Amino acid sequence: MIKQTGPLWPDSTELAGYAESGPYNCHMCEYLKGAKQNNIFRDEDGKGRCIHSVMIADPETKKDKNGIPIVNIEFGCCEFVEPLEKKKEEKS
Repeated sequence: MIKQTGPLWPDSTELAGYAESGPYNCHMCEYLKGAKQNNIFRDEDGKGRCIHSVMIADPETKKDKNGIPIVNIEFGCCEFVEPLEKKKEEKS
């Protein structure tokens, strides 16, 4: 569907819609590696990893040596963002 309609925000990847200028941030997403465990993974450059299957499949996302997408925790996000806060509110 994204391929047919195009990305929701400019300068994003075609498949996952990942950009580093969107309205959301990876730091609030359940797909950020370690977010659910309250232990967010950060590499030596301060970058995180995204474990969402579409981000992994997206040929335009930068990947680490294990094929996991490298994301900017504070400024990056894709069109599949799923905020942890939303999940917590739903359980209440």
